[in-house]
Amino acid sequence: MEDRPVLWSKEDGICTITMNIPKTLNALSTEMLQGLEEAFEDCFDENIRAVVLTGAGKAFCSGGDIAGAVKAGAQQWLFQSPKKLAVVISAMRELPKPVIASINGAAFGVGMSFAMACDLRIASEKATLAQAYTSVGLSPDGAWTMTVPQIVGMAKALEMVLLDKPIKAEEALALGLVTMVVPADQLEEETVKLAKRLAAGPTKAYASAKALINNSMLQSLEGQMEKERWGISGCGGTEDFVEGYQAVFNKSKPNFKGR
Repeated sequence: MEDRPVLWSKEDGICTITMNIPKTLNALSTEMLQGLEEAFEDCFDENIRAVVLTGAGKAFCSGGDIAGAVKAGAQQWLFQSPKKLAVVISAMRELPKPVIASINGAAFGVGMSFAMACDLRIASEKATLAQAYTSVGLSPDGAWTMTVPQIVGMAKALEMVLLDKPIKAEEALALGLVTMVVPADQLEEETVKLAKRLAAGPTKAYASAKALINNSMLQSLEGQMEKERWGISGCGGTEDFVEGYQAVFNKSKPNFKGR
């Protein structure tokens, strides 16, 4: 596979976008964000009638690139990157065609945000979803605080934020977080089958329906993502975030102080 952080290819009216940094389990870096923006912009091509988002290797997306954020200056990185993330999420929602998340493994943090911003989600039986932000002392971004409560309700969303228990594929299906669960060795085949069905469908009707649902449910999407940006960057300046990311690097349990 090519050594670029995001790959995309077009065939039979379908654009497949692959997050491609398997050595970090596709952790979201600045370069990946730029690649995702370019890839989704390319999907506005009228010849594309369905889009698939997936990850290379064992994970869909393991979350943000914490090591890169710390190296660049965490608080500033967490203030700037969500602006670019918001562009990607907005493009996903504004695309006048269906977007499918093909969840091949871990979808943690912003990886879960990406999956929830898609229109349909097909998951491998080995996939796991997790909110993950609060476990390192951050609040969610990527429209997580809008999409997830709308899917599962406020009480369950708060449970995810406060307890951050990993959600296995079958539980995710029961909660409505994913559309279907398939055996791991059939994920690619079933994803292609679903994408071809959508690509052969009434594209204009899909586009109109998606826009109407966006208007009904996501009118304040950009405003909410701006609030998320301020929230996560503020958390990036706390002692708890320092404790959280050091615990990740040291593979230890964080000792949060509430500061």
